[in-house]
This record gives sequence, C-alpha cells and structure tokens, in this order.
Amino acid sequence: MFRPIRLAVAALALSTFWTGAAIGQDAVDPAERARIESIVRDYLLKNPEIILEAMQVLEQRETAATEQRRQEAIAGLVPTLTASPLTPVVGGPGADVTVVEFFDYQCGYCKRLFPGLNKVMESDDGVRVVFVEFPILGPASLVASKAALAAQEQGLYMEYHTALMEFQGRLDDKAIYEKAAEVGLDVDRLKADMQDPKIAQYLEMTRAVAESLNVRGTPAMVIGNQFVGGFVPGEQLEAVIERARAEG
Repeated sequence: MFRPIRLAVAALALSTFWTGAAIGQDAVDPAERARIESIVRDYLLKNPEIILEAMQVLEQRETAATEQRRQEAIAGLVPTLTASPLTPVVGGPGADVTVVEFFDYQCGYCKRLFPGLNKVMESDDGVRVVFVEFPILGPASLVASKAALAAQEQGLYMEYHTALMEFQGRLDDKAIYEKAAEVGLDVDRLKADMQDPKIAQYLEMTRAVAESLNVRGTPAMVIGNQFVGGFVPGEQLEAVIERARAEG
C-alpha cells in the first residue's frame, strides 16, 4: 500500500535532482524553471521504468544499510546483554555457539519454537542460550516478563519460563500468578520483587537492543552472527546452529 507513495516520492526526487543538476535553482527565472520541469515530467511519464529502477536501487541501499547496522549491533549483542545480571542465560561461557532469543509470552510462534530450542539446550552442551524478554503484545506480556525476571530472585526463572511457554490459555494476571505458584514461587514475594525499578530499566534496555537489531516481531534470534526472524522448526534450528558452529 505504500509503494505508490514511495514511487511518487522517487519521481519528485528525480525531478528535483535533474532540474537542479541542469541549472542552478537560484539562477533561473520561474518561467524557465517551469519549462524544464515540464520536460522532466513528460520524460518520466513516457519512461516510468526509470522510477521503478530508482526505487529498486533505493530499496537495495536501504536493505544494505539496515543489514550493516544490524551486523554492527550483533557484534556487541552478547556482551551488552550478559553485562546485566538480569539477563537469563542457560549454558556455560565455554559454549561455541550462542543463541539469543527475543520472545513474548503471548506469542504463539514463540511457544511453537520453544520445544525445539529446549531440545537443543538439553542435547547440545556446546550451545548457550540467552533469553531476552521482549514484551510487545500487550499489558499481560509486560506483567509476565516482569514476573519472569523477578523469579530469578527465587532461583526459578527457567522453571517459570517453561511453564509460561507451555501455557496455552489466555494469558492474564490470574494465569501468570497461578503458574508462578505451580512452579513453587512465593507469589507475594514475586509481586514485591517485580516492582524493583531495575526490572523496568532492564526492559527498556532490551527494547533498545531490539531496535538496534531492527527486530519487528517475535520470535527473533541471533545465532552466532546470523539474524533469524520468525519461527524456525526444530531440525532447521539445529541446522542453523551447526552452520554457525562451522563458521566459528
């Protein structure tokens, strides 16, 4: 739906560029400027493929610039996240492949991804997983992320994370705290710990990190130096991990 608008912008840019290149804008009287702009307009109308070509070049440049920024962000991703004691990490620092997952507890595709990721964590000692709470799907997501981060104070993050990922009903405060009780969390203490300002500050940090990577939805992963957006079936996930391992 945005393509016609972008085409119009490209046409205007081309017109402005060609007109400005042909003459100094301040050096030409209005009549002469109007004549030249009319010539440019007629040429573009007769050769619209030029606009499409310009759009393709523009999109290629935008894609390349986005990827460049993403690679720069990936280079410092793990050190930035693991510098905080609030970042949940499963696996030792000696692992040869690190998987960073951005997720939301209300994301159905995140829940579909979880069994495959869990299998990798259980079967591959060379993989370290960094979990990034990225609550973008509403108030319940934010409450769940705060609760999960607070669960670390009681040493039950992974148990609680698993319970929330395996939960298939409507996520609300009632379900969030019921699941907390089921895994052995002291709910009153959990609620108190959730109010710690450091949790809100941490979630602001993870959102900024996600923006630096141009993460637009969940799940999203960085595996080694590769950005992987969207759901990945278990076998494909293992293949991406092996490729990252081979690339070193």
